[in-house]
Amino acid sequence: MIHYPANREEWLTLRHKHVCSTDQAALHGLSPYTTMFELYLSKSAATYTEWEAGERAEWGIALEDAVARKIAADYGVKVRKLSAFVSRDGTGMASSFDYEIVGLKEGFEGDSVLRGMYTESGPGILEIKCVDWLVFRNQWLEVDGEREAPPHIEIQVQHQLHCIERKWAALGVLVGGNSLKLIIRDYDATVGHALEVATKAFMTRLARKQAPDPVLPADAELIAQIYNFGDPSKVVDAQANSEVLSLCTEYLDASTLIKAYEDRKKTAKAKLLMLIGDASKVIVADGITISAGTVGETVVKEFTKKAYRNFRVTQKAKQEAAA
Repeated sequence: MIHYPANREEWLTLRHKHVCSTDQAALHGLSPYTTMFELYLSKSAATYTEWEAGERAEWGIALEDAVARKIAADYGVKVRKLSAFVSRDGTGMASSFDYEIVGLKEGFEGDSVLRGMYTESGPGILEIKCVDWLVFRNQWLEVDGEREAPPHIEIQVQHQLHCIERKWAALGVLVGGNSLKLIIRDYDATVGHALEVATKAFMTRLARKQAPDPVLPADAELIAQIYNFGDPSKVVDAQANSEVLSLCTEYLDASTLIKAYEDRKKTAKAKLLMLIGDASKVIVADGITISAGTVGETVVKEFTKKAYRNFRVTQKAKQEAAA
């Protein structure tokens, strides 16, 4: 089913009802941003939560059109914005897109890789990514001489192709703001089917209100938000609960270790400051540097601090046996 949302609110409402291409990796434990537990809570809510783009994402969106036009010029293809929201009926899968490759420019004599894909397989989708060069170097790895996107992006592209039923996609990757890389992906029907099966299973969970297990520590902050209220009149006797005792011991042991390492860190910092004096930067061996510039005084305006649960585990000091 093809939808053309009239506004952002309608688009967000459609996204809320489906597993979209950027959600899919969470169903397989491969998303760097969201766990399946978090996705479940988001999709089971009565309405969508507005997504706030960070500065990096905002710049990426702003540069998309320029990257698409550059690809069209460099590879001799016609590119246009793909504004449709496509859902695969009965599966819960849906996707938005960046651009699509819809034709060939006449008289072009440059790199023909995209022209060949279009001639052989028809229109393809064009996904634009703007990537820091360090991220590209460390996460977009070369395997057998070919560049591979991080798993969550590879899954995103296959999800998109499965929804729109096209045979191929191109990833246009602007690296560091000045280097354009191109990755081509064929549709893999086996992968598409596996994504559909995973999505149907997730939608069944939603319908039955069966939350997946949280992933810890990734979901720890989310759990703290869920259990944000403590009833001041409620006291629970857990003296017979061995699991609670075991976890309290683990918590206390971790707190002791944190305190010890914090003390080591403070001591090392103080000794280093005495050694470097008023230097703002120190170059140390093996690529280690010390940065110690002064941050100017800042006036912070009044703000309302959100309520939070004051969670503590305490242990009374054991009395020493009498001599």
